[in-house]
Amino acid sequence: MEVLLNKITDSGLDATSVSGEEALIFWNHTRQHVATTAQEKAQCLIISAEFRSELKQLQTSIDELREALDYLSLPEDAELVLEVCHGLAERLVENGDFHGALNQYISASTIAVDNGFIDAYVLAVLGMGNLCDAYGDHNRALRYYQKVDSIDHAITSRSLRLRYKLYMLACYIELNRTTAATELIKECEELSILVSDKVLSGQVLLYQAKLYRQNQQIDLAMQCLSNVQYAAGNIHSTWLSNMIRLEIAYCLSEQNKPHIANWLLESTRRRVRLYASPVLSLKLCDSLAAICTQNNDYQTALNYEKHAYRIESDLMKKIPIGELGASQLRRLSRFELQLKLILSEQENRELKETTENQKHTVAKLQQDVFTDPLTNLHNRRWLDVKLKDLLLHDDPFALMVVDIDHFKSINDELSHLVGDKAIVNVAHELSTYFKFRGASCVRFGGEEFLIILERSTLEQAEMHAENYRERIYQFGWHDILGERGLTVSIGITLHREGENTQRTFYRADKALYRAKANGRNQVCSE
Repeated sequence: MEVLLNKITDSGLDATSVSGEEALIFWNHTRQHVATTAQEKAQCLIISAEFRSELKQLQTSIDELREALDYLSLPEDAELVLEVCHGLAERLVENGDFHGALNQYISASTIAVDNGFIDAYVLAVLGMGNLCDAYGDHNRALRYYQKVDSIDHAITSRSLRLRYKLYMLACYIELNRTTAATELIKECEELSILVSDKVLSGQVLLYQAKLYRQNQQIDLAMQCLSNVQYAAGNIHSTWLSNMIRLEIAYCLSEQNKPHIANWLLESTRRRVRLYASPVLSLKLCDSLAAICTQNNDYQTALNYEKHAYRIESDLMKKIPIGELGASQLRRLSRFELQLKLILSEQENRELKETTENQKHTVAKLQQDVFTDPLTNLHNRRWLDVKLKDLLLHDDPFALMVVDIDHFKSINDELSHLVGDKAIVNVAHELSTYFKFRGASCVRFGGEEFLIILERSTLEQAEMHAENYRERIYQFGWHDILGERGLTVSIGITLHREGENTQRTFYRADKALYRAKANGRNQVCSE
C-alpha cells in the first residue's frame, strides 16, 4: 500500500483530500492510470468499496470487493485475500445474503489455515457462529465459538480475543447458563481494561446488566447501562446503542413502568427502521410483545408477535443452517490438528533459525539494533532472539509484565513529552533494580515492559516484583508529574517445560489483566 501511495503522490494527487462521490472518481482514476500491478489495482477497489459502503451503495461495494479478489493470487496475496473475504462476508450479511457470507467464511478458514494466519481463521469461525446466532440456534453457535478455545493463546489481537469471549458470553446468557456466564464475564472485564474499544467495553457492561436483571438486581443493571460509553458513526456502535435501549426497556418493565418502557421501544423501532437489521428488529418485536402483554394490551402484543414470526421465518429461509451442521463442524475439527502443527512448526522454525543463524546474527548486528532508543532497554527484536535462546537450551525462567497505570491520562493531561519522561524514569528504575539480579529488561511497547528472570522461582519473582512496584510508588514524581503520582501493575508467570513462549506470555498477560481489574498498583501471578 505504501508503494501505491508514493505513486499517487508522485503523480501530483492527494488521496487525503477526497471523500464521498469524489473519492469514488479518484480511486477509479488511480486504478486505471496510476496503479501498475494487480495488487495495487485490487487495493484501489478495496478502498473504493469502503467509500461505497459509507454511501449506502452496498451492492456496488460487494461487486468491487469481488472484482478485487479477481486481481489477487494465492499464496503470495493470502493476507490481502483474507482481508477482502472478511470485508465481503460482513457486507453480504448486511445485505441479507447469508449463503454468500457463509461461502466467504468457509473459503477464508481454509486459506487462513493453509497459510498460517491464526487471527483470520478465528474471524472466519466467529462469522459462522454469528450466522447460527442470527438463526437463533445458540447451542450450535456456542460449538463454533468453542472451536477457538484451543488456540486462544495464539490470537495476537486482544480486541479479537475479547470479541470471541463476548460472543460466547452472549450465548451463555441466551441459554440461561448463568454460572458459566458469570465466570466468563470476569475475564471479559479484565481484558476490556487493556482493549481501547468503547463498543466492546460497552458490550461487557450490557451483558453484565443482563445478568443482573436475570438475578432481579434491577438497580445494579440500570447502573451498568448508565456507564456505557460509545462513539457514534459505525454499524457496531449503532447496534450497541439499540441493544442498550432494549435492555433499559426490560429493566423499566421489571420496575413496573411499562408505559415508559413501551415509549422507549417505540422510539427505538423508528431508529431500527433506518438500521434495517432483521436480527435487531426481531429482538425489538419480541420486547414490544412482552411489554404490551405486561400492560394487558394483548391485541397489540399479538400484532408484534406476528411481525416477529414473519421476521424469524424470513431469517430461517435465508440462513443456510443446514450447511452449518455436523459436516462443517467436522471440517473445522480436522483443522485443529493442522493448526497445532502450524504452531509447532513456527516454534521449530524459530529454534532452527536460532541454531543456524544466532552466532552470525549476534556478530553482525550493531548494539542499536537491539536497543530501545528512548529508554536504552532491550527492544522486541532482542527479545525474540533471547526467547529463542532460552527455548533452545531449555533454560527455566520467570516472565514479568509491567504496565504503567493510567498512562493515557498522563499523555492526555500533561502532554506526550511528560509521558516520555515518565517512561524513561520507570525504565531507569527497572534497569537499576534488576541490574545485579540476573534479569533482562525489555521495553515491549508504549508503557509496557517485560522482565526475564532466569532460573527464578515464582516466590523470588513475586518478591522482586513487589519490591520494584513499591520503588515506583515511592519514587519522587513531583518534579515530573506535579501533584499526581504514578504506579505500575505487574503480572508474573513461570515458563513451563515444553511450552512455547507465546503461551507463557499469554499467561503473564492474564495475570496483568487481573492486577488491573483488582484496582491496579499491585502484583498478580498466574
